[in-house]
Amino acid sequence: MSLRAVIFDVDGVLVRSMENHAAAYQKAFAEIGVAIRPEEVYANEGRRSREVIESLAQERGLDLSEAKLEEMNRRKQATFYAFGPAPLYPGVRDLLERLHAHGLRLAAVTGTNRANVHHHLGELVNLFDVLVTSDDVTRTKPDPEPYLKALEKLRLKPEECVVVENAPLGIRAAKAAGLRVVGVLTTNPPDVLRKAGADWVEPSTADAWKVLEGLA
Repeated sequence: MSLRAVIFDVDGVLVRSMENHAAAYQKAFAEIGVAIRPEEVYANEGRRSREVIESLAQERGLDLSEAKLEEMNRRKQATFYAFGPAPLYPGVRDLLERLHAHGLRLAAVTGTNRANVHHHLGELVNLFDVLVTSDDVTRTKPDPEPYLKALEKLRLKPEECVVVENAPLGIRAAKAAGLRVVGVLTTNPPDVLRKAGADWVEPSTADAWKVLEGLA
């Protein structure tokens, strides 16, 4: 069945924002005397920020109160927003416009909230037919719900779509929804993406065109 839509993750795929996310989590945890490595943040990408904080705390055996978790989440978000909008990865705008010109529908599925998406993408968000954020689902990645929601909104079958992802939890979510995935090497090494189930692995988001062109 021919390709009819491409579904993109946002952080780490469309925008170079994961480094800022990692720095914001590091600052929030440093305030309680805990060091966090960027790789730990990348491994949790796809979850809501509050869920990431809780996961990182649990991994260290920290028993944080609900009030403390909320306080850390607020501080993390404030630090992240202070960085300003993250830049697009090279070639992203051209790729989106090229796919759009080929008559393919575009969707974005992200574990962040809608405000963050508009914060980073600005007017580019208008190229997307469907947007699914953490505000739209009950369960975030690696649960398939976000991708199933995108398919529902697109009114398409899994075999008519391909996902572009950079994170293992996102790849697992997409595969659980029956979707094919192009993994891009923006934040994780190829073996991590392949282990998560990526069907193809490309060096960058712009390089995903090599796969998508052959399917369109």
